[in-house]
Amino acid sequence: MTGPPPPRAHEPVPGNPYVRPPVPPAPARSATGAVVWILVAAVLAAVGAGVGAYAVLKEDGGARSGGFREPVTREPGAPAGPSGSGERTDRPGADGRAPRHVDVNAGRESGEARGRLHLNGTRLPGRGAILHDLWAVDGVVVQALYDTVTAYRVRDGGQAWSLRLPAPVCDTPVNAGRGGKVVVAYTNGNATNSRKCDRLQQIDLRTGAKGWRHRLTERGAGDSTLTVHLAISGDTLAVHQDNVAHAFRLSDGKRIFTEERRRTGSCLLEDVAGGERLLFVDTCAPGAPKAHDEVRRIDPRTGKAAWRYRTKVGWNVAKVYSVDPLVLTVRNNEEYDQWAVVALDGKGKQRSWTRLDRGPHTFEMCAGAGDAGEGVQNCPGGVVNGDTLYLAGGPEERAALGPDKVVAFDLATGRAKWAAAVGKGKQGRQLMPVREVGPGKRAGVVVYVRAQTDRPGRTVRFGAAGGRPEVLLKHPTPAREWETFMFAGETLYSGGRLFVTPTRLEPDSPRRDDKDQGRMLSVGR
Repeated sequence: MTGPPPPRAHEPVPGNPYVRPPVPPAPARSATGAVVWILVAAVLAAVGAGVGAYAVLKEDGGARSGGFREPVTREPGAPAGPSGSGERTDRPGADGRAPRHVDVNAGRESGEARGRLHLNGTRLPGRGAILHDLWAVDGVVVQALYDTVTAYRVRDGGQAWSLRLPAPVCDTPVNAGRGGKVVVAYTNGNATNSRKCDRLQQIDLRTGAKGWRHRLTERGAGDSTLTVHLAISGDTLAVHQDNVAHAFRLSDGKRIFTEERRRTGSCLLEDVAGGERLLFVDTCAPGAPKAHDEVRRIDPRTGKAAWRYRTKVGWNVAKVYSVDPLVLTVRNNEEYDQWAVVALDGKGKQRSWTRLDRGPHTFEMCAGAGDAGEGVQNCPGGVVNGDTLYLAGGPEERAALGPDKVVAFDLATGRAKWAAAVGKGKQGRQLMPVREVGPGKRAGVVVYVRAQTDRPGRTVRFGAAGGRPEVLLKHPTPAREWETFMFAGETLYSGGRLFVTPTRLEPDSPRRDDKDQGRMLSVGR
């Protein structure tokens, strides 16, 4: 055995208040899938768990619908700047001092694209705050930071609208739903003690208008709102509360179904994933010799399982790279350094199994980003396009310097098709595959080339066959000092523009000579 997992990968980012504490009644497991077996066994004993099943309970949105409130919409003619909700005025989180303007185009060199830098203007608590998922819809890219959701225009990178919520955002789904709608979860207040992630707010990403809202309730053991994960599939919002899943209609907030674990069940709901498919991830028989995980494809209209995939005994599901085609990462419960990528077909049958802890290239799960208590779909460093998985990696002798290659894997066979780098010499430029959204999407993969202290960043595209990359954007030279603090954060390519944000922001800037922090950099023609 290799012993316990390294703290950085096993534990959440320090100071994050939204991570489930590893104490009963919730069986604790990190977002990378390492189960704390002793605690889980104690929990199962306490609730009398044996063998059994799940139940799906339909609800009609009436008296049992959880107490929906009337929709709250944005007033007509709201300003483009941060808009107050009128529901709270306490600090931090209120609009801070207006950040100064930095022109990252002043002094750019010939052939370089134009950039747009947004500095953070939101006052953050002493522990800082993570930046949540990026969404792209109808010409805007939207992201939540602390208690504010902000949209940026794809055409020029400027701010389109900003909406402030009553309290900090604690979870967001990785993708938006039909009609450009999304739902975010926010907390019941700013106090760190007894904070719960129990408020839902629908938002129209095109305009910033608020729609329905809902307060989640705890109906018993295994239904905690200390940690909540959201997933959207079509017109269904799935909410993972501890070991229970609730489903709401995205368009109007009506409850569709609730899945509760019976006391006789040997499987515990671990997370939910959305997109083209709705998936439930379960951990089964934890602590037992036949411990394993299961992935179920769920009908988002009824809650019924179409099929289920069972991992090998002793392996657990760590992350979901893609739901269509379905690509998972799995990790060995005992040998933590052993991990693999599994591709499934449309019926949940295994197509390929690829071990990534050995071979000519070195890979870190999620590009070594660690875990901030986010869901099973939050995993940078890998992009699926067509029937190919593109991963950031590199030779073992240079692994500590960061990934400097992109390796393409055939999902049908699990074999590497090609590996490519950018730059010459013993060390290439550090690379990060980027999710591409919107019109103009082509075969291959868009890759962000990290800015260095002496060289600006780039955006390139590797074709499906690999080879020499096409340069899409040469980033402006004056932006490189800001870019270096944003690598390994959220990235997205939409409409010919690259958006880059850091993973999180601290109360003070890491730049010693500057209190301003780069909140988002976008580059486009």
